[in-house]
This record gives sequence, structure tokens and C-alpha cells, in this order.
Amino acid sequence: MDNQLIRHKRKIHLSATQKIALSFAMMIFVGSILLSLPIANKTVPRTYIDNLFIATSCVCVTGLTPFTVVDQYNLFGQLIMMVLIQFGGLGFLSFLYLFLNAARRTIKLQTKLVFTEALNQDSLSNLPRLLKTIFYYTAFIESFGMIVLSFFFVPKYGFVKGIYYGLWHSISGFCNAGFDLIGGNSFIDYATHPIINFIIPFLIITGGIGFIVILDMYDKFKKEKSRHDDFHLKRYIKSLAVHSKLALSMTAILLASGTILFIALEFNNVKTIGALSIPNKLAVSFFQSVTTRTAGFATVSMFNLNRITKTVMCIFMFIGGSPASTAGGVKTVTIALVILMLKSVFKGQEETSVFRRRIKKRIFLKAFSIVSIGLILCLISIMILVAIEPKLDVLNIMLEVFSAFGTVGLSADVTPALNFFGKVIDIILMYAGRIGPVTLMILFTRQAHIKEKGIRYPDEDVIVG
Repeated sequence: MDNQLIRHKRKIHLSATQKIALSFAMMIFVGSILLSLPIANKTVPRTYIDNLFIATSCVCVTGLTPFTVVDQYNLFGQLIMMVLIQFGGLGFLSFLYLFLNAARRTIKLQTKLVFTEALNQDSLSNLPRLLKTIFYYTAFIESFGMIVLSFFFVPKYGFVKGIYYGLWHSISGFCNAGFDLIGGNSFIDYATHPIINFIIPFLIITGGIGFIVILDMYDKFKKEKSRHDDFHLKRYIKSLAVHSKLALSMTAILLASGTILFIALEFNNVKTIGALSIPNKLAVSFFQSVTTRTAGFATVSMFNLNRITKTVMCIFMFIGGSPASTAGGVKTVTIALVILMLKSVFKGQEETSVFRRRIKKRIFLKAFSIVSIGLILCLISIMILVAIEPKLDVLNIMLEVFSAFGTVGLSADVTPALNFFGKVIDIILMYAGRIGPVTLMILFTRQAHIKEKGIRYPDEDVIVG
């Protein structure tokens, strides 16, 4: 009998997708336990669901919080949050790979494949260099952010605390987390401060553009300098990979359109930017255009925004940043591919091309699947929250849902008002939003391979539309 039990025992095998998802879940669980400890709190610790919410928001680099974190957590608790944000932004697996490399441990092929899929890479050859680029680039940008932010914080809090606040907010900004230690008003009281309006958007953009894009830009710049005596911007841009061109183009379009729409919709709203000068209106509008897509810092009150502005912001939140970055959302390149696919359909074209390159159909199917599943998840969550939170405004709930799924962190005072089940919905959305764009692509890729190797059935026409 015992031999039969042993014979029938099967080793639990986790796919790369499951390992990626599990790494985030483990960080969230450990973080929630640490934040629940009395030594991490200034007062009596919050309920476990609140600490789980904060841990999820940190690891998923969201920024939503049911209470003011600086009033609840002491230095130890704040450091836990900072580590969770850093690990969540870059990915625990990236740090694990760096540790194994530093310890000169042999990394199995299966483990390397997990790292590769976590970073949306097709081959193993570029993995070590990409990870080194990620860490060097992160260290440089976050150090620069800390130095600049110190000029803002040191005069207010003294040298030591000012430097610490500079580092904390630099990490939060670069990782697109949106957490702050300022207090309940975030950066609203400093809406027109030049340092805030420069460095926070800079950190968000550099963190959200994508590490693959940064590496490609660096490589092509070196090639341009080595092959030609003079540097031509047009030739340099033309040499970039299609992915980089799509990410950069969409980022520029979204930043410009977001700024224009915000200033147009809120121009006369005295509760937001109506009383500001034109230059300050432009600065605040640009800040919100940047932070709306993924970071969650605020220089205006979300509650006081016009209803049409909130609706438009939901679209930008859903899109998010670029692939293989610290940002959330369905990603800029994903939306670009869906738009290109629809354009081809309207024109009656069988194939879709961009920048003189043809894109494979399975890539479009992945993009369309990610957007579709994301929208379905958000719509279901909105319906559930409307049902269990009848006192809350529907539009504010919609803003909350897209903010959670897009790992943005902006809220129209909905998060503190959520009951237990409402917080659970937010936690699920934040988790799904953080791992979704990566794990869903891997899942659909595998399904495509299964179909290709399986039985092929006869074609049949069906009526649509």
C-alpha cells in the first residue's frame, strides 16, 4: 500500500507563469506580516486586511491606501514599504538573479527561462546584459532623483530626514508607486513647486518607458557614434527597433494629449487649476498627464475634478506605461497594436505593418486578448463595487477600479470608504494589474503553440456584426 502511495506521488510542477505570479504573492504575504508587527507601527497596528492592502499596493506599485501611511507606520514600517516598492517595481526575480550571479551559483536553464519570460524576452542570450542594464540604470536614476529631491526636503525636514525622504520618494517615483510621506494631501500643497513639477514626472517617465527601450536606445546610440563622424537624429531614430519606436511614439502622444485634455477640461475649475496662472496650469496639467497613467502622485484633488475629466483619466489609467518597465496598465505598445489592427480591418488589409515591418498575427491576438480580459475584469469589478458600496458615486468607483487595475493609485476618496469586500476587490485588481500584462501574454503564447501542434479542423464562415 505504501509503495503504491509513493508510486502515485507526483512532484508539484509550477510553470514559469505560476512562478512569476507566486513571487509577487510571496512578497505581498511577507510584507503584510511585517507591516502587521507592532514594531512597524506608531500606534496600534491596523487590521490584517489593511496591512495586506498596503503590502499589495507597494508590491504592485500602485499607491492606493485606505489611510495616511506616514501617520501609521514608523521608520521601520516605512523602510519595509520602500523595499517592497523597489522589489515590486523591478521584480523579485530580477533581484534573485542578481544575488545568484553575485554568489557565483549555477543557474539552471529552467530558472533562466522563468527570468526570461518575466522580462518578456524571447531568448536567453540578452538576459544577463538586460538585467545589468536594469540595475545600473535604476541606481543612476534613483540617485539623481534623491539628490534633486533633497533640495526640496532638506530645508523642510533637516539634512538626515531630508536625504531619507529624497531617497524614499525617488524610489517611489521611479517605480511608479505613487506613495508619499508628505501626508493626506500628497503634493497638492506644492502643485506649482518647480522641483516637484520637474523631478517627479522625470522619475515616472524614466521608470515607465521600459528597460528594453533604454537598452535599445543606448546600443543604437553607440553604433551611430562608432559608424558615423556626425550624429543625425533622424538616422538614429530610424535605427531603433519597432518596439522602441512604438513605445516612444505612444508615450509622446499620450503625454501631449493628456496635458491638452486636462488643461482644456479643468481650465475654469477653481477647485483644481482654475485659479492658477497659464504657466502653472500647463505645469500642473503635464504633471497629472504623467502621473495619471501609472504613478498616482497628485497635485490636485481627484474628488474635485470635473466628471468628464475623471472619465478621460480612466482611459489613460487603463493604458498605463510601456512593457518591461515599472509601470502598470495594459501597456502602450499593446494599445498601439490594437489600434493598428483595427486600422487594417477598416482598410480591408490582410496584414498589418508599422515602420515598414510586418507584425505577426499571434502578437495582435495577444494584444487584443490582454485588452479584452482587462476590460472584462474592470467591468465586473465596477458592477460588484456598485452593488456592495451603494453609497459611493458610480464614476468615482469607476475611477477607483481603473486606478487599481492600472496600478496608478489615484482615488476620489473611495479607498478609505471601502468595506472589507471592497478592499478585497481592490487587492485582486492591483495584483491582476501588476502580473497581468506579463503572465497573460505567456499563457496565450502557450495556448497558441498547443493549437499549432494539435488537430487542424476545416475552416468555416460565421456571421458577425
